[in-house]
Amino acid sequence: MGQEIELKLTLDEKALARLPACEPFAHVEFSSTAPKKLRATYFDSPTNTLRQKGVVLRLRDEDGRLIQTLKGKKAFGSLAAGRAEFESRMPKTCTTPDFNRLPPDLKKGLQALLNGNNVEPLFVTDVDRTIGMLKTDAGDSIELALDRGFIRAGRRETKVSELELELKKGDPASLYRVALELAETVPVRIGVRTKGERGYALANALGPKSVKGELVQLPKKANVEQALELVLRHCLAHIVANEPALVETADEEALHQMRVGLRRLRAALAVFAPVLDKIMMQEMNAKARTLAGLLGVARDYDVFRGELVAPLKESGDDSIKVLDRAATMEQINAWDAGLRAVSSTEFTRTCLSLALHIEEKSWRKRADQDPAMAMMLAMPAQKFAERALTKRLKKAKSLGENIDHLKLSERHELRKRLKSLKYSVGFFASLYPKKPVAKQIKKLSALQDVFGSLNDLAVAEEIVRTLIERSENTPNQIAIAGGGGRVLGWHGARADAHWKDASDAWGSFRSTAPFWRT
Repeated sequence: MGQEIELKLTLDEKALARLPACEPFAHVEFSSTAPKKLRATYFDSPTNTLRQKGVVLRLRDEDGRLIQTLKGKKAFGSLAAGRAEFESRMPKTCTTPDFNRLPPDLKKGLQALLNGNNVEPLFVTDVDRTIGMLKTDAGDSIELALDRGFIRAGRRETKVSELELELKKGDPASLYRVALELAETVPVRIGVRTKGERGYALANALGPKSVKGELVQLPKKANVEQALELVLRHCLAHIVANEPALVETADEEALHQMRVGLRRLRAALAVFAPVLDKIMMQEMNAKARTLAGLLGVARDYDVFRGELVAPLKESGDDSIKVLDRAATMEQINAWDAGLRAVSSTEFTRTCLSLALHIEEKSWRKRADQDPAMAMMLAMPAQKFAERALTKRLKKAKSLGENIDHLKLSERHELRKRLKSLKYSVGFFASLYPKKPVAKQIKKLSALQDVFGSLNDLAVAEEIVRTLIERSENTPNQIAIAGGGGRVLGWHGARADAHWKDASDAWGSFRSTAPFWRT
């Protein structure tokens, strides 16, 4: 099967029409003939077996040429999607896929996936495509495809307005350089979902979903540079994968997952700081911290209303209702700020910049000047992991050993250190036997559950103070203060009882031997 590497950008129809005149495309010769007509029908079993395995099967009419395409699973961790594909020319009269046109191994694998089920048409993409070829100064060749059209499934349809940059020859980093230059001219978003993925969602009447970060799979003999690249790719993919559900449907879980992705990225930057370019690290860390902060405010109000106020709303206390209404207004404002940030061109540029740093391996610039850094990049990842994990475990233990006497601020700091340790464990877990890793993660998760509820209460105190201050000189201030006091008192009593579990959870965690030392 061949390999395609392409980066998809989405933009509105007006911006798409302006593209041929924009830098860096001003000197690109786009096809002067009418746009190419592409009508593709996607096939799957009634239970979407192929979709579940990340496989795409379609028939596409390309201006009278019928092409059957089988695509493999899209790699997780790269914005420029790399996936295997096999194409075969079909007779114009064909209306269904012909597995006999596939190589024997692909035919056998596809039939095994389907397990005797037939395939049927699920949806259609109907697109007008304008083609251009961009040659970079470095000699890269990039095909530009401007797509306008629709995806249809039964009576449902959605528009297509996107630009695909497909690398024909050269360095994948060139895709990001071109995209960044374009983002300076027109507002674009990274096209996270393929036409096929959007079609499946349309056929099943589903919106975009939140996405959890996948476990980083490192080669057992990976060196530090390989680990660094894969970890950064996964952190970036986790962040970007949640953009559609967050921006298009304001999904609460997508907001939470993007925030987790940003925290994982910051943890990764800290873990690999000894080998990273300092300017890049500081720049990315600052941007991730700012965005995570904006999303964090929205998330805090989600938790405050959904988990702390909600249990008391049925009491009939009017002060709780007034408190909830005031919190709702702040929640709306916080969500608006977060959505504006994620919808902005700045968000797109930040993600593209990080992707470019990864593709260019920008950390090598530092290694070229510092032999010690070069040696560290070549070091076995497992040896590097032992140092990084031990350092974070020691920092957590320096506070945890006095867990029964920690001040509120110290509890919060311990929570952050445990979270940093857990993220770091996730980066390197695949280098070690599964059983001891799972045991350690389970103990860490138990600790985080305790600290999470305590943090929710601490955040609630801040929210109540804010709501009281912002209602000053209004008739609702007393009711808000009363409702806030009730919420804090009710949950405070439970938190005090819950805190007793912290000592036991810490003891259980402390007694577990670090898996990286066994």
